Amino acid sequence: MKKVALKIAYIGTNFHGFQRQPNHRTVEGELIYTLKKLGYIDDLSSSKFGIAGRTDRGVHSLGNVISFMSDREVIVNQINHKLPEDIQIIAKAPVRYGFKPRYAESKHYRYVFFEENLNISRMNELASLFEGKHDFTNFSKRNNSQKTTVRTINKIEIMNNNTNINTNNADINNNINSNYNNTTNTTNTTNNNINNLDIDTESLDTYNFDKEYSQKLENPNYLKNSPKYISDLKESGDFIESHYIGELKAIGRFNENFQNVNFNKSSYEPVFIDIYGESFLWNMIRKMMRIFLFVGKEEMEVEEVKDMLDPTKEYNIKPLNPENLILMDIDYNNIKFQYDDYALEGFKRVLVRNLFDYKMKISLENSLLNSLESLK
Repeated sequence: MKKVALKIAYIGTNFHGFQRQPNHRTVEGELIYTLKKLGYIDDLSSSKFGIAGRTDRGVHSLGNVISFMSDREVIVNQINHKLPEDIQIIAKAPVRYGFKPRYAESKHYRYVFFEENLNISRMNELASLFEGKHDFTNFSKRNNSQKTTVRTINKIEIMNNNTNINTNNADINNNINSNYNNTTNTTNTTNNNINNLDIDTESLDTYNFDKEYSQKLENPNYLKNSPKYISDLKESGDFIESHYIGELKAIGRFNENFQNVNFNKSSYEPVFIDIYGESFLWNMIRKMMRIFLFVGKEEMEVEEVKDMLDPTKEYNIKPLNPENLILMDIDYNNIKFQYDDYALEGFKRVLVRNLFDYKMKISLENSLLNSLESLK
């Protein structure tokens, strides 16, 4: 038997996180089901099945890693053919028997903001504060089983202009149409009929599933609807509580008011925060992103954050919503993954179709907004 490591890309929107859970659709659950069905593994114990990271529900990935022992040669596209389209294996590497994917050299996460007029200079100042070795007790979900809350952040990079992402509406349209035409030409599996790209939630959830598994998904207790993350933003607004001074103290508010929002304004552009480290605590990154948002919106001074890195002072920081978070990659010493071009193109096609679908929804709702304005 040989051991192999696989890099997994997935769109986290319709998953209840990575780790398998009873009566919930999870990334790990889908992978285990497919690997067993194809005969790559018999059971988790004998196959030494392991995972690198347990991403929360809604979090996406381009580089999570699993490993297992198998007496068969792993064929990436055979597995991908049986997986749902929102999970795909994009790379593989042979690894030694003792390899454990959770022991990584470095993990790379990206968080995407879409906010008006964020102060990038202040956010960079905060990034410098977070870099290095700190006790992140106040930035983790408290867990008594955690041996230590000390973590080292190697680097944080902030970008407000990504050359791979067009923020101009015309450029977005051209990019989507170009990618759509390219993918249809190379695959010869779809025509130019726009209706073929209209994917509803139900078809997305069960796409590429065999009949037996699709029937299992008909159980409403198994496949849950996407969580309503917007409720996270509509709560009281007191997202940070300080208890160490003997009273409840709210620091900063995040009040959503879309009444005067103009999404065509150039001041609305994506801001990307890339964070690199060996390991992270549960909810650590999303809690850090909450503070980045406060500082970027100038609702909090960087100096105030220093106290939050003091474990003797207790703060309860509410994590920012998970659907903006991507696990970009996981690196290991002396392991080189071989990426599969066909698998990468397949996952790209899924993303392009989703992007096209979002574009259509945005156009529809824009039309509704404009029509409402004309009624005044």
